[in-house]
This record gives sequence, structure tokens and C-alpha cells, in this order.
Amino acid sequence: MSRTLSSRSALGALLAVALVGAGCSSAESTPAPPTYDASDAVQARVLPQLAATGEDVEAADEAAWVVDATVADVEAGTAVTLVAETGDGEWETVSEAETDDEGHVALTSREDGELHVVVGDGDDAIGAAVDTADAPEAGFTDDFDEDTVDEADGPWATRDQGYIGVRTCSRASADAAEVADGVLRLSVLEDPDRRGDECQLPGRRKKFPFRLNGHVGTEGSYAFTYGFAAARIKTQAARGQHSAFWMQAAGGQQPGGPEKGGAEIDVMEYFGDDHPEGGLTSFTYFLDEAGEKKTLGGWLPDVDELGDDWASEYHVFSVEWTPEEYVFRIDGRVTQRIEGETSGRPEFLILSLLSSDYELPRFNGELPEHMDVDWARVWETGPS
Repeated sequence: MSRTLSSRSALGALLAVALVGAGCSSAESTPAPPTYDASDAVQARVLPQLAATGEDVEAADEAAWVVDATVADVEAGTAVTLVAETGDGEWETVSEAETDDEGHVALTSREDGELHVVVGDGDDAIGAAVDTADAPEAGFTDDFDEDTVDEADGPWATRDQGYIGVRTCSRASADAAEVADGVLRLSVLEDPDRRGDECQLPGRRKKFPFRLNGHVGTEGSYAFTYGFAAARIKTQAARGQHSAFWMQAAGGQQPGGPEKGGAEIDVMEYFGDDHPEGGLTSFTYFLDEAGEKKTLGGWLPDVDELGDDWASEYHVFSVEWTPEEYVFRIDGRVTQRIEGETSGRPEFLILSLLSSDYELPRFNGELPEHMDVDWARVWETGPS
């Protein structure tokens, strides 16, 4: 099923170009595209609009396109530029980054249309041309301009979870999910129905207030199989709860491996600032033939290189899901790649700020805590 909701009006001025891994290059503009030798050594493709850092809300349509490129036979740290035609008809370098050990690089552009990936300069320059028209088209977008949570015609519904399992001290509640000013705000707050009561975890003396969690999903209204899923999120700061953007198989997981039985795909989880492991994870879970739970993925290494402003600025967290792999990205930059058999079942979207029992002893904030979602979007590709 494909569903598109209203988009927010374009901002009066575009945000600064979001770059991945390297700073912006302000090369002089020229009236013509760059000159280079087209080379098979430069392979590039345009991904959807998966990059948009910043403090303010903005429409999903204003996010930056991501160009995924690979340059053969170059050293790590080789500079690669992306050149685009700006609104005034001039060609400018809009992004610059350096290759990794395998020659991969991610570049971004707020300009659409024809783009040129260039390596080297002068007579030695080689490159390739791509076009944003070749990127997948969005099939689901929610900019949260309207309240689409727990509404008859809205895709999001509060999930049924309360005081059980790994969250005996918390439950999901519609009171912890609010749409206002173009943002879905998910919260952890004290449960007013149990004010004065305290939850005690087994083996621990300390007691905790019972909590409400913001926990919504598109189960029963929207699901897809293969493609890109992304959400622009500003996380909570404190530990003791975790922001999450994830997916589960429609109808529930079944034994038999991910292709047959589906999977849980945790695009991102953030466990708070100053976490000893950095705080960010990407996982996938599935049931094998015997019904045993299998886990792939883990904590993201070198989180400080990705950013340290998760609670003060929005970032786009995304997954590219194909039959052969999951590729997780933050603002277009690959953070983790899990290769092998993937879910072959339709998956629905989930956004949540959850306080699990194992986190509560590490709570170092003040209730309420908040996770803000600027938009959520899916580009369906099918198995190809």
C-alpha cells in the first residue's frame, strides 16, 4: 500500500548544504558543467533525499539528495566533489568528501537535476554524471503538518503495550504522542493514573514512578517490502529511555529465517548522551528454523565522528533494504551494513521513546523527556 500525506511549505531560505564526512567547498561558480573524462572507474548512483541536519523543522522535500559513489584504485582520503547547477544557472561544487578504504564516498546536494561526480582536476579529472530523476520516488510521506496519530484517516496509531515484558514500569499511551507545529513529539512522562505509586524492579531497592511512553506505528495502515525508509529525528538527551525508529513484520514474525518469517529492523536506537558505548545502535532480529531469536548489528563505532548533537539538532536516520542486505545511514553516510538474507515480508513503521526496565537505574534526566520527529518517509523499490 502506498500513501502520501501533505508536505510542509518550502522554507523561505534553504538550509546550508548538509555534507557527509567533510566540510563544504566553496568553489567558484562557472557557466558550464565541469570538464572531465567520463570513466568507468567512477561508479555513482543517486539515492533519495536522506540528508538534512539542523535545529529547525523543514519539509521532507527540502532534504538533500545523496549520491553514493565508488572510485576504483584510489587511496583512502582521495577528495571527491559533487557539482550541481544552482538556481541562478551557475555550476558550483555543492559537496566534497573523501573516500574510505574501499573507495566509497557519500555526497549531498540540495539542488536537483543533473549532478557530476568529479575526482582530480585539470587534464587528470575523471568523473561520472547522474541525475536526481533516477532516484526512487517517495510512496509514503508524513510531514506531520496535521495530526495523523490515532485519527480515523491517519496512518499512525498508539501501540498496545503496557506494564508487561521488559517494560513493567511503563506503558504506551496516546497522551505521550502529540503533533504540533509540524512535529510529532513522543514523550516519557509520569503516569497520572498511578501518581503516588512506585514501581520496584526485582533485586533493586530504588523505586521509580510509573511512566507513559510515546509509541506509535503504521501497523494495519501502511507496510512495504524493500526500499528506503527514513525519519528526521531529534532525540532525547538523558539516559533511562531510548529514542527509536524501527520496523516489524506485518502479522508478526514467524520461524523460518528472515525471508520467510520477517524480521525486526531497528534503523536507529539512541540511549542518551554520555553513554559508554556512544549511545547509537542499529540491529535486526529474526527467528531461525527452530524459532530461536538471532541478532545482527550492534553499537555504532566512532559515534563522535558522526555527531554529538543528537538531542539539539535533527538528523535523518535511514535504512536501504534489499533482498541481499540492510544499509544503515545517518544523513546519507553509511554507518553499518548487514549482508545476507533479509526480511521478505511487508514491514510497518514504528516511532517510539521507550523506558525499558533495564534502563531505569541509569535515568539521569527529568521527566518529561522528549523525542521529536520532523518527518517520516518511504521510497519503495521492490526486490530490484
